Amino acid sequence: MLDVMRSNARSSLIVIIFGAIIVSFIFSFGRGSSGFRTRTPETWAAKVNGDLVTAGDFAQAYAQRFRQSAGARGGKYTIDDAKRDDLRRQTLRALEDQQLIAQQSKDMGIAVSDAELSEAISHSPQFQQEGKFDFEYYKRLVENGYGMSVPRFEEALRRDLLRAKVVQAALNGATVSDDEVKAFYVAQHESASIDWVRFTGFMFRDQVQPSEAEIAAYIKDHAKEIEDAYNKDKDTRYKQAAAVKVRAITVPLPPGSTPEQEQAAQKRIDAALAEVKSGKDFAQVAKEKSEDTSTKIQGGDLGFVSRGGSPYGATLEEQALKLKPSEVSAVFKDRAGFHILKAEERREESVKPLDEVKKQIAADKLRADKSLALAKEKAQQALAQVKSGKSLKDLYPAKKQEPGQFDMSSFLTPQTQTTEPFHPMGGYVPGIGLAPKLSEAVFSRSKPGDTPPAPIDEGDTAYVFATKTRERADPAKITDSEKTDLRQRLEVQKQNELYQTWLDQLRKKSRVEENQAVLSYDAQIGHEILNPDEE
Repeated sequence: MLDVMRSNARSSLIVIIFGAIIVSFIFSFGRGSSGFRTRTPETWAAKVNGDLVTAGDFAQAYAQRFRQSAGARGGKYTIDDAKRDDLRRQTLRALEDQQLIAQQSKDMGIAVSDAELSEAISHSPQFQQEGKFDFEYYKRLVENGYGMSVPRFEEALRRDLLRAKVVQAALNGATVSDDEVKAFYVAQHESASIDWVRFTGFMFRDQVQPSEAEIAAYIKDHAKEIEDAYNKDKDTRYKQAAAVKVRAITVPLPPGSTPEQEQAAQKRIDAALAEVKSGKDFAQVAKEKSEDTSTKIQGGDLGFVSRGGSPYGATLEEQALKLKPSEVSAVFKDRAGFHILKAEERREESVKPLDEVKKQIAADKLRADKSLALAKEKAQQALAQVKSGKSLKDLYPAKKQEPGQFDMSSFLTPQTQTTEPFHPMGGYVPGIGLAPKLSEAVFSRSKPGDTPPAPIDEGDTAYVFATKTRERADPAKITDSEKTDLRQRLEVQKQNELYQTWLDQLRKKSRVEENQAVLSYDAQIGHEILNPDEE
């Protein structure tokens, strides 16, 4: 290989095949990088169809991504930021993808020849002096700058070039037709704005009520659906946390209390505790000594208190849960003041059984179905009225709201809203979000005032609209430069989609095992990165 490099160093007729590729891959090489694997890794990060991604590979790639993320954010990037970005998992996924891609080379009959490798290196700007490839400079930079031998460097580069050729072959099908270019142009230059109203089952939930007979029939005919719904929500909706029924004697402390005020409050709560210890009824002492006006009348009754399930705060909840029935707490302080608690009853954590809640599940399901059906009926009626000449704004006027304030009323009652002009690209409708069916219906209308033939169903929402403005695109006006630009953009889009689909398919038919230890941000596995050049 060195002889090939020397001969290419003197040649001025070399055709650049992978010049751009080497620039993008050159900085990934180095001890422990994905392009440079240790011979005897102490640990592994992933196994891809039996091939290893070493812990050294991962450590190097993760450190590089961390530095890149920090640079992109002005140097301010923390471990917490990395956790939010799921940086460790994203890094490992990228290394796994590299393995999957390289493994396809044999099936696709792809290889990187010595000549291709030579041309890639000799035409890399990193290895040139005064515009020409300098072999001695190349050798020094690889050995001293990258800390590896020339054969090792070239082995790593060959693997990256191989992956690039595999990707290029996989994306060869990402071609764009003239019709697609024309459609893309039209999508960018078409626009419309609409008046619209949404109808949801939630808006009409209070107007429907299933009968006892309907509930009984649903339970009989939909036992499996009810059981599935129960199992889905069993640990959230139907779980009752452990709770203790308590009474409290409270002496509050106002914000900013002085040490003298706090000492006085402490004396009053201590005096109340002394009366309780002397045998006086706790509820009676609460009525007489508690200074919490909202509970003293009921003898300090707070009801059942559970962790995170009361308005009294975490400190009081924790104190309550420590108590057994009839047990009285010591005096404790929280942000509200001083307290004493007495437990009267304890309820352990439990889950309501299916038999106890199946009627509720059936009623909820029936109510949801009935309210959605009513919403669609109302949408049909609204559309019929608009087609007869009435205005959506008159039928469903919008509630006046203050500028900059979010109004939930539009989600509770049908109200007319108006969009700004928008394009059909991506199926996005202003004020609604991603609504491909609605967007398609809007752009199938040709002029202002047009309405759809039927309400548009997007999931559990029905939309009625009237076209406000409609601008049409003229494909005859597209210029050659616009065609070229649009074709390139479409090709990139298609290549990205094809690449991701291809990778997803590779993953589905592959065996990928991940070492969960390397994904942890707290406990890192130990490993030693060996230098094969020194063995």
